[in-house]
Amino acid sequence: MLWIGRLAVLALTIAACLMPCGAARAEPVVTVSGASASFALLPRTELVDPDGTLSPSEALARLESPDATVESRVYSRGFISDVVWARIVLEVAPEAAGRWYFTLELPNFDRLEVFSVPPDGSGQTAKRLFALGDRVPAVTDIRSRFHLAPMDLSAGRTVLLVRGRTNSTMTLALKLWKLDALLLQEQEFYALQAFYVGIAAVLFLGAVGLFVFSRQLIYIVYMINLVAHCGIWLMANGTGPGYFWPGLAARYPFELHAFLALSGTGTYAFAAMFLSTVRVPRLVPISFWSMAGFSALLTVLCLVVPAQYAVWSNWLVTQVTIPFSVFMLVPMVAAFLANEPAVRPLFVTWIALSLAVGVGVARNAGLLPNNVLTLTGPQLGSVVEMVVFAYMLVSHLGRVQREKDALQQAALAAAREYEMELEQRVADRTAELDAAVERERNARRLQQQFVAMVSHEFRTPLAIVDAAAQNFVTGDAGDQGRLGKIRAAVRRLRRMIDTCLIDERVEGGRLHLQTDVTELGGMIEDTVEVLKAAPGDRRFRLDLPDEPVTASVDARLMAVAVNNLMENAVKYSPPGSTVGVSLSVGPTGIRIAVTDQGPGIPVSERDRVFDRYYRLDSAASTAGAGLGLFLVRSIVEAHGGTVTCEAGPEGGSRFLIDLPAADAGMRSVA
Repeated sequence: MLWIGRLAVLALTIAACLMPCGAARAEPVVTVSGASASFALLPRTELVDPDGTLSPSEALARLESPDATVESRVYSRGFISDVVWARIVLEVAPEAAGRWYFTLELPNFDRLEVFSVPPDGSGQTAKRLFALGDRVPAVTDIRSRFHLAPMDLSAGRTVLLVRGRTNSTMTLALKLWKLDALLLQEQEFYALQAFYVGIAAVLFLGAVGLFVFSRQLIYIVYMINLVAHCGIWLMANGTGPGYFWPGLAARYPFELHAFLALSGTGTYAFAAMFLSTVRVPRLVPISFWSMAGFSALLTVLCLVVPAQYAVWSNWLVTQVTIPFSVFMLVPMVAAFLANEPAVRPLFVTWIALSLAVGVGVARNAGLLPNNVLTLTGPQLGSVVEMVVFAYMLVSHLGRVQREKDALQQAALAAAREYEMELEQRVADRTAELDAAVERERNARRLQQQFVAMVSHEFRTPLAIVDAAAQNFVTGDAGDQGRLGKIRAAVRRLRRMIDTCLIDERVEGGRLHLQTDVTELGGMIEDTVEVLKAAPGDRRFRLDLPDEPVTASVDARLMAVAVNNLMENAVKYSPPGSTVGVSLSVGPTGIRIAVTDQGPGIPVSERDRVFDRYYRLDSAASTAGAGLGLFLVRSIVEAHGGTVTCEAGPEGGSRFLIDLPAADAGMRSVA
């Protein structure tokens, strides 16, 4: 039985030894050895300070207490304005002693302070080593997408106290790196980042080209969306403005969530504009426009909100992103049920965005680790979105081009049909005009034959009458006056016949002059005598030079021109008024002036009165055909002269015939 007692004592001893071990908690320690070039600073104790009022000593005391929370993985606490403290114990092997780099592997972090705790563990003398973050100056000149600071570690135990506060997601992703390994890992990341940015650049340039070609707003929206996604990539991975201009970023912080809200604006606006061009229910694009408008408001909010409240605007953007991603499925299902093939690429986009958002949420919740894959995986989802959107743009352009070609073909067919119809109408009209011209020619030919016949038939009896009156001799002065009137009437009839014949010659373009040296004063006197012989009270005032004025003219035509001017003057002057006729020779040629005392001619009408068949409204009650002045101009211009109309010196009108100086002059008649 002795062995039973000894066994009981041994069991009690082992139990006694195990009980303290079970009650006491082992201190979380990070072992730093030479076996690796990087170490995650886990496990560690963490403490949330809601008010941010704890001092380093107070925080250290709580972190060293048995009930302090021990964290062995990195996860996101979400958007909180609280301060988070962490106590990290390092056990550095002798071969690992030397220069290390402390990294905060969350690019968008406002401020992280690192303290060194004395070996005795007293927080009263905790020494501040450095501060990292977007809102503090860089500690080292080494360019990295992470926040980093050099740290010299001695062999043995080192205790660090960390205090962090940020407006973005609270994630303490802390590591120790050897510089060579860090730079090598950075190069691999930059290569992947350059690949993403290169794709974005190609897509952007393609969108610029399509916009220049089509001038459609949807390509501008696509470019804005592309810029927003690139901003998310660069900011989320530490290669944003803070990477290139650390001082500027520290002074003017750039918020990632403004780009996130802008990308939502671009995505929803693009979907709305694209779906507006296809056959889907009207409510579908309206839903996307609503989401785009709300995202635009969030973008403005992120840009204008003060820094101390940025955490709440960032939180709001994050909270809206997930519901909107789910809500996108509703209008897309409605569009898909409309049997529109153009909607199918949007499902691919939705799947890619949902995976990207899911990876980001899982990483922030600590379900997925922070590494290159989880950090850049969401980028791949947005790249898929941009590529799919580019495909949609190209297909949209192709569809627009096909519709344009169809419209052009329809317009061309309609134009050809209209052209054929127009050609037929022109042919019909041409045939009608040809027939009308032929009828006009026949009528003109008959008229010319009639005028020629009348002229011939009239000239013979008129010649007999004139010869009889000329040969009739009587001593009675009254008979002589009557015989003079008979001869004047005969000359008037002959002149009327000449006028008719001249009208035919002008109409046919056959006005050929038969010029001879003519004494113009005698021609004017003869014309006046003929007009005096006509019935009515006609008075004339002649102003002729003392010497005869001769010119090489067609006497019959010029007599007709002067006669028409005088007849018009008599016709439109009041009874008993005087018509003035003058003849003068100047340096430039001969002028014949006929002045009346009629109502006058308005200035705007003075050129038009010489047009064929044109008559003034005020002359509508006076007999006439509108040919007299037209014949005057035709005859005068055939002689190389001009005829004009101006206001008379005492009212009425004054018509001037100006003949060129060639072959004109004054000579005495023997």
